Amino acid sequence: MAHGSLEVTYTSTDPDRIPDSLTEGSALLMDLQQRGIVERLGKLVRIRRQGGYCGLDVWLFLLLFFSTGIGRGVKTFWEKLARPCAGRLASLAGRRHLLSPSSLTRALGAVEPALLRESSSELLLGVTQVDDVLRHPAVQTYDAKGQGWHAYDLDPTVEALRHRALPVDDDLPEPRRRAADTGAPGHSGRKRGDLQFRRVTVQHSGSSAWVHGHLSPGNGAGVIDLELALESVVETSKRLGHPLARTLTRMDGEYGHVPFFTACRERRLPFITRLNRPKLYEDVEVLARLRAATWYQVPDSRSGPRRAAADLGILTVHPGKQTRRPGGGTYDPIDVRVVASIFPRTGKANHGRIVDGWQVEFFAVDVAADAWPAPEVIRAYFGRNAEENRFAQEDHELGLGRIISYHLPGQELATLVGLFLWNLRLARGFALELPPVACPVLPQRQPQVDERVPQHWPRDPVLHRILDELDWTAMLAQRPGWQWDAIRDELLCEDGRPLALTTVRPKEHAPGRTNIILRRPLGGCEDCPPRPRCLRSERPQTCKHVERSIPTEIAERLRHRLSLIRELPLPRTIEPIRDRPGPRAVVDTLFLPAEARHVFAEVFLGATLRVHVDVPPQNKQRPRLLAIDVADRQRRRKTWHQNVERNELPHDAKVHVEVAGALPLRTMLGERRREAREAACAS
Repeated sequence: MAHGSLEVTYTSTDPDRIPDSLTEGSALLMDLQQRGIVERLGKLVRIRRQGGYCGLDVWLFLLLFFSTGIGRGVKTFWEKLARPCAGRLASLAGRRHLLSPSSLTRALGAVEPALLRESSSELLLGVTQVDDVLRHPAVQTYDAKGQGWHAYDLDPTVEALRHRALPVDDDLPEPRRRAADTGAPGHSGRKRGDLQFRRVTVQHSGSSAWVHGHLSPGNGAGVIDLELALESVVETSKRLGHPLARTLTRMDGEYGHVPFFTACRERRLPFITRLNRPKLYEDVEVLARLRAATWYQVPDSRSGPRRAAADLGILTVHPGKQTRRPGGGTYDPIDVRVVASIFPRTGKANHGRIVDGWQVEFFAVDVAADAWPAPEVIRAYFGRNAEENRFAQEDHELGLGRIISYHLPGQELATLVGLFLWNLRLARGFALELPPVACPVLPQRQPQVDERVPQHWPRDPVLHRILDELDWTAMLAQRPGWQWDAIRDELLCEDGRPLALTTVRPKEHAPGRTNIILRRPLGGCEDCPPRPRCLRSERPQTCKHVERSIPTEIAERLRHRLSLIRELPLPRTIEPIRDRPGPRAVVDTLFLPAEARHVFAEVFLGATLRVHVDVPPQNKQRPRLLAIDVADRQRRRKTWHQNVERNELPHDAKVHVEVAGALPLRTMLGERRREAREAACAS
């Protein structure tokens, strides 16, 4: 057996080395400082405080915290990582000190939503420079006319908080829960808890960039939450110089009501969402349009149900009688395009309604049919499923569900820092591997008719429900071999030929009893020989009919429904779609946002930072018992700039940083800029 030699060299711990978990965060602080972004953050992040750390210090601390991953809480992060090198970390952003967890708690407790939200869009988009990503053709979706669209996904999530046991006794202080101001009771669905708050975020679908985020207690503020989110979409479109008419907002089914349609329409934002109108599934005109529709296959990945789609037309949707605006005003009816999606299904429907063996779902669509044909509309809506994967990625990378502050606005600020870091990683990774600027090739659109949809589908669900109430076993006791098909609502003769309900007699034949007639179509029994117990006539085209007695109450309901179905012409409440689809296939973005973040993460592989700070001795402090000036003696409020200036690193301090890493990291931290300056000075 071969033997080698082992040589061990012992050295002391390097006091200037930054822990590897903090390499990315430290590099980001240096990068933000060199590009003047730290100064911008000082102007944008405002917390109204008389003393202590300002909003900039809170933002930088949380940026470091989120950059280390989700394996620890704030206190552990401080004790194990940040505290030993707090001064050196702060110096990278030009600050004297890094605040502690207790200082962080006090600062987050002073956050005000109004001050925070007025700059949140600039923080998420402008400061991170993710605008450059959003302007790239690769992150757009192209419609059937070849025009580029920006799509945004809006899907709030709920964070539930569970109460621990809180003993109460005369010897104990008055109980108080820290989470009392964090949330409110509300329906949390599968996420059960005593309190909850709602995180409303908006994500650009093509790039995965977050353009909005805010928190609301309990189940949220309904349409007010939506309006806040939509304003961010409008502002983002203006930043990009992109027309609102080609800015698509995809929303969850909870937004399928008139107030939410109105909020989008008032901001001229096209939208797609579910249409929550249960009565439509039994509406006579809607059923007639389902029967007359041409159903086209929805392009998909073949990993789920194979859907078909069709346009039903323009429907006027009325608000509920008790529906009011937040200010107390009423909503006007609104016209929306209705697109139907179907696929065969047994059992209960997870969405929509099972109608004659098919799951039917209706969608409210506010985009033109020539740009977005019905199959592409359905594909675009279910493309929202990618956002669920991104929520999982956000949980894995940032863990925004962690409680950072029990003051909800403070928790909102922490959420924005996490979204800011996501966008920053995306933008920097995008800059390292720029995709081609050319627009994608748009193939010709080739719609495919779905041949699975049976003729005369669907049968009327109201008739089905009424006929299902009858005791067909007793009614057919005198006709051996005959049976009732409860699925197809047909009476089958002993030869298996179906008879359908055609008539309800106008008068009772006995007290409380009325006859109904079921028959074969004209000539339907032509190829069947006459039988003594069935068809006795030998006349050409003769068809069998059966008359059965049923309770008059059921017969009256059948008569009423048949009269609605057969009323000609039907009162038109749905205007048909007349636009012809464009010639191109709708093309989704092929951009890989997760890969862009991975490219940025690779910059820090094997990298190390050493930071040494030299702070010259400070001048003799002023007399403790004397104020600097009258304003200091009166303890006047300081300006925002003065609050930021209080923790600035002295101008004569020197920060020495040694970077060991790949060329992209050295380039990001200014190596080439420094070499260029040195060359210029030498010449």
